[in-house]
Amino acid sequence: MKKNTPEFSMNLNRPIQFMLIVGAVTALLSVAGIFLSGASLFFQAYLFAFFFWLGISLGSLVLLLLYFVTGSKWGLTIRRVAEAASGSVWVMGILFLPLLAGLPTLYPWARPAEVAANAILQYKTFYLNVPFFIGRAVLYFAVWIGMSLMANRWARAQASAVPGEDAALKRPQGLAAISLVLFALTMTFASVDWLMSLQPLWTSTAFGLILIMGQVLTAMSFAVLMLNLFPSLSLGRHWGYQTTPVPYKDLGALMLTFVMGWAYVSFFQFLIQWGGDIPREVVWYAVRSTGGWDVVLIIITIFEFVLPFMILLSIRARYNLHVLAGLGGMLLVVYLVNLFWHVKPAFYPGQFAVSWLDIVLPVAMGGIWMAVFLYNLARRPALNLDEQTALQLNASQQTVKS
Repeated sequence: MKKNTPEFSMNLNRPIQFMLIVGAVTALLSVAGIFLSGASLFFQAYLFAFFFWLGISLGSLVLLLLYFVTGSKWGLTIRRVAEAASGSVWVMGILFLPLLAGLPTLYPWARPAEVAANAILQYKTFYLNVPFFIGRAVLYFAVWIGMSLMANRWARAQASAVPGEDAALKRPQGLAAISLVLFALTMTFASVDWLMSLQPLWTSTAFGLILIMGQVLTAMSFAVLMLNLFPSLSLGRHWGYQTTPVPYKDLGALMLTFVMGWAYVSFFQFLIQWGGDIPREVVWYAVRSTGGWDVVLIIITIFEFVLPFMILLSIRARYNLHVLAGLGGMLLVVYLVNLFWHVKPAFYPGQFAVSWLDIVLPVAMGGIWMAVFLYNLARRPALNLDEQTALQLNASQQTVKS
């Protein structure tokens, strides 16, 4: 029987070229920033910019794996974006290498003189040491890149599957579930290594989960934004409140779920640590809620929880892809601010500080990442024939019901 073939694909040569130019120009400015503003400011900006773009890649990988586990139609709507974004993990592995040169600049445990003067840091050297840190990073990226290649291979197999091969399509379900567990473990350790150890005396068992929830929310926001920027990914339809197919309606409900999940875990981490009143735990929040950082915290609270929560409570907003795209764009920006708030106060406790590199470096890294993402997206069909038929049938059924 004849295999499925794509009905169309996208020509993204111009956007790719534009992103490469933006990435190259701003990357040169960023390198110049090492000499103009110093290595410390450069690596601070590099760290939170790196974690932002890595988060979209890994969050997309989680969404893709969830699709294989559940077989849901909402996963079908964003699968192409998730494939292309998760396929950019290897780029972040390369972009991680410059951070190795900044370890003594960023992390107290990487400075021998500071370790020698602190008994607690000495106690933690069995884990927080440069060779072991690098070894763990290699392991993390090996796992993530391996899962990305595996998930994209499954996606290609499904896109070209012969009708009636349902049994073959169910094979990845168990492996995808195991991959999700493995991702949760590796990302938790990575969050401890790369962000929590900026202040190595502070600990939190919820920190990794908060970052994972933020990554998945950011990836979903990015996917919905792409659905609007590239109409062919959503069949080129401008659905109304009554006619939007259920799989696309589910995207708004999922965004609401991820917003609430992120806010819930974040708040209870704060509540437990503040209520515990242990100095080495409370100080992490203290340096991030004074001297101007409190304003940043209020901005994050309003635009990453309060406003999205209020908007997504509306059924009409959840069923409107254009509204979700605008909300997704806002959440992307606020999540970058959130990571800035996680990193910067470790170096400027209780005193707000921002550098021009904090703006240029996320753009530089984003230009490179987006070029690879668009290249990946252009190499695969927006939807294959079976997928288009399924969604168009769903849309027709919704129209009849309305």
